[in-house]
Amino acid sequence: MRTSSLGAETVTAIGMGDVSLARSALRNVDLGEVTRALHGALGAGFDLIDVAGDQDSERLVGDAVRALRVRDRAIVATTVPALVHRVGVPTRDVLPARLPLGYVTERIESTLRATRFEALPLAQLPVRGAWRGSSAWPELQGLCARMVREGKVLRWGLMIDEIEDDTIGLVEEGFTSLQLTFNLCDRAAEPVIAAAQKKHIAVLARRPLAGGALAGTIGPGMKLARIDDRRDLDDTQLERIAVGVAKLAAFVKTVPAAARSCEAGKQALEAALKRRPENIECATVAELALRYVLDRGVIALPRLHRNDRVPEAMLAALSEPLSIDLRRRLDTEQIFS
Repeated sequence: MRTSSLGAETVTAIGMGDVSLARSALRNVDLGEVTRALHGALGAGFDLIDVAGDQDSERLVGDAVRALRVRDRAIVATTVPALVHRVGVPTRDVLPARLPLGYVTERIESTLRATRFEALPLAQLPVRGAWRGSSAWPELQGLCARMVREGKVLRWGLMIDEIEDDTIGLVEEGFTSLQLTFNLCDRAAEPVIAAAQKKHIAVLARRPLAGGALAGTIGPGMKLARIDDRRDLDDTQLERIAVGVAKLAAFVKTVPAAARSCEAGKQALEAALKRRPENIECATVAELALRYVLDRGVIALPRLHRNDRVPEAMLAALSEPLSIDLRRRLDTEQIFS
């Protein structure tokens, strides 16, 4: 299985991303299925589990780690919910000079209680690049360092929601990882990834399947659960997704259902299949998307909230890098243009 470095640790290059009971419920996935998926991923050998910052999800992950007796190898990445929500300032502003650092301490203590861990393997802070301009930034760094010395947190990472001009300034010593969005159709983070890798900071790629778009199951007229958050996508957006996966169908063995969900998708599929390479390296679009992310040397965090998603992720983790020719074609392909 492919591996990657996370500080001094070696972990599987694919982890389980955003374990969230609330968000899973929006996709009509119940507690039992999330639990089976979590046990399946850990049982298959995946090391990194990224959990949302709510106690129910934290408790679920902590229980699974203990039940499977994988505490010695599992790296659970927890989250301190955004400071800006507590501070009450616009997200693009710098941090105020007086930070409620007690809030960070309180959240860490709460997560320790929910997971019943002696120390958190990786605690992540959602941040903005502009925050480095605040006099409070060194104070926040100092708090993180103190919690490591106290043994409450083993490593700290940063979570970046949006790539901005000053985001690259966050790539600095003292943090083990950066979590950001990166996938075949959203490559804005490439300069940040390159800077982090030069400093041996691990990059965790969330949404490697673009919120399910690269799974090939979202398109015009395709059935979604009544409460599914993706029902907010309009027909224009859904058609764009269908056309994008239709273009990618040229490189996989199984044509995604979304490619035939509308006339524009069918036309794009017909054109794509005419230029299909002789050597097909991937079975599905999801496998292709995951392997593309892994080939950039980052850790992919797909949302494996259904147990049947685990084997496909495992297949990508066990696969060799994509050929140079295929990677070149994917880099130049205007997928969701």
